[in-house]
Amino acid sequence: MTLSTFSKDNSSFLNDQPIHPFDQLTGDEIIRVASIVRKHDISNDYIFNTITLKEPNKKHMVSFLGWDNSEPRVASIEREAFVLVLEKETMKFFEGIVSLTSGLVKSWKYVPDVQAIFTLEEMLAVNNLVTTDEKVRLECLELGITDMSQVFADPWSVARHNDYPGRDIRIMNALLYMRTSEEDNQYAHPLDFVAIVDVNKLEVLTIERTQPRSSKFTRASIPQQNHNFLPKFMDKQDYRQDIKPIIIQQPEGVSFTVEGNEINWQKWNMHISMNHREGIVIRNVNYRDGDERRPLFYRIAISEMVVPYADPSSPYNRKQAFDVGEYGFGRCANNLTLGCDCVGSIYYFDADFNDHEGKPYRVDNAICLHEEDYGILMKHTDYRNNLSYSVRSRRLVISQIVTAANYDYGVYYYFYQDGTFEYEVKATGILSTSVLAEDETPGGFGTMVAPQVNAQYHQHFFTMRIDPMIDGLNNSVQQVDVLSLEYPTGSIKNMNGNGFTAEHTILKDTLQGQANSNYDTSRFWKIVNQDKIHPYAQVPVGWKISSSHLAPLYAKHDSLVAERAGFLKKTLWVTPYDENQMFAGGDYCNQSSGKDTLEVWSNSKVQDIEQKDIVVWYTFGITHLPRAEDFPIMPVEYCGFTMKPSNFFLRNPALDIEPTNASINQSVLTNAEKNESCCSK
Repeated sequence: MTLSTFSKDNSSFLNDQPIHPFDQLTGDEIIRVASIVRKHDISNDYIFNTITLKEPNKKHMVSFLGWDNSEPRVASIEREAFVLVLEKETMKFFEGIVSLTSGLVKSWKYVPDVQAIFTLEEMLAVNNLVTTDEKVRLECLELGITDMSQVFADPWSVARHNDYPGRDIRIMNALLYMRTSEEDNQYAHPLDFVAIVDVNKLEVLTIERTQPRSSKFTRASIPQQNHNFLPKFMDKQDYRQDIKPIIIQQPEGVSFTVEGNEINWQKWNMHISMNHREGIVIRNVNYRDGDERRPLFYRIAISEMVVPYADPSSPYNRKQAFDVGEYGFGRCANNLTLGCDCVGSIYYFDADFNDHEGKPYRVDNAICLHEEDYGILMKHTDYRNNLSYSVRSRRLVISQIVTAANYDYGVYYYFYQDGTFEYEVKATGILSTSVLAEDETPGGFGTMVAPQVNAQYHQHFFTMRIDPMIDGLNNSVQQVDVLSLEYPTGSIKNMNGNGFTAEHTILKDTLQGQANSNYDTSRFWKIVNQDKIHPYAQVPVGWKISSSHLAPLYAKHDSLVAERAGFLKKTLWVTPYDENQMFAGGDYCNQSSGKDTLEVWSNSKVQDIEQKDIVVWYTFGITHLPRAEDFPIMPVEYCGFTMKPSNFFLRNPALDIEPTNASINQSVLTNAEKNESCCSK
């Protein structure tokens, strides 16, 4: 990714738009926050790990946005930053709250027994370290590598290391690979050892070799065969020659408007931003229903992503990446490229983050906004007179792409014309590979995708934090199960045996608010407002949550990964709103103990969740048993979830979408013998 360095002379960092309380910090604000911190404690030299927006007070914001009129409307919101620094001399972490409004440090405290999120600078430093370390060089020499510029590392969180327990040392695993040329695919040449690195001291603590299973070899050699995919390695004649261009055009312009970070698209309205940890954050989602603007969601963002691997042998049993809490979806954001990552008429948003010196840097084109045709929205043909009615669907797309070492994740927020919201992840990139001896097999824990190259079994879990306000702040969650009638076939109440019904259960407390999916009952959940009853359906207005990607956690429930990510044990969690509970894996999940997680909060005290200001945590994911077709680069694997209005509107809210036809969308015939026809008559 390309990063833009901040300069006072660089006008691109200056924000001419008034700053909204939900806007992420600008480059100027990051500089100012760092300056305030240094003036507050001039005796210390700090490494700035994080400078980001402190989430505004929700009660004040709800009033500021006009959703709560019970008291005089709040006219202004204090602008605050959350700061996390590492004291260079002691390597201790401190966190603080800085008021940009007053220019003062409001709070400052030492945070013991934690390790904060890793930064890009640290990961690059680890990669450089392994090329100069003597212990690594000697290992490579034994494998036949004499040129250390061929060696590359993927720095991974250590999870928890038996030889270095606790969080006193900031540790990373350096998974090591070789390249045969500058842009060679290193994952085709995995090495048989990892370096354990003290990130603070930039020192290799120890080397850990992998041991071949059931092999005559004591050590695996390096796979030598190249498996490349970049254009420089391809002959142009190897590309398919029968592909014709598809051009997406909007000759009259786009249907959305952008004011600062606020988006209006047809009946939808929302605010977007990006922070270092969650990446895209969508706030204040509302929908215009006739003359009424109805609130739907206060805040939606990914809270955590966990990728546990299946191989029980060391060091692979420590592979359990928390890609949000350990690395950050924002900091790992790509610079998106016009015509490649997004096509059509594109609007980009940039994102500003901080470096170790407290200076801002910019990720250009971090967020892509555009519209897509999405096939048929609704259609009916009357067979009696052959009259056909057809309306095409369109969706608004807000997206980013994250590169987490080997994997790349396309993250998509979709808004549809019928009120549907969808969150989708497109997983691609390169498999995290390990080496096998020449006579070794994956042992039931992976797939050999090339000679001696093992792609280990693993899972991808995504936990969303959904802060709803369905027609108001007080909401409930209703569990819906479809059940066959208990009456036997032939009985008066079920003569033909075909009867089934739906059971609706309101989850009343934080114990009931822990629920798993159930395919036997087609289970789903609805976020409802019991104070608002639909006039026709006579049920609370609500929004249905569902997904076809609800994999169970296959690791033991007393495993290390389950201890650190206990929220993966359930599909759904519902908790009362708490401004200090933003991340399912805790504020500091790097090398975490598991004592500050969603599972712990939910079980520490039983709390009421019926018609309260609640937060819904929803986990979806996939189990990935790699295929040979996933290498050397993986085609996209899709997963996600949807939220649909369920007895929220009086009728289909898309009835006012006008049918399109060939003259509007400029469709043409490839078969000239056919007659053109309209979509609606």
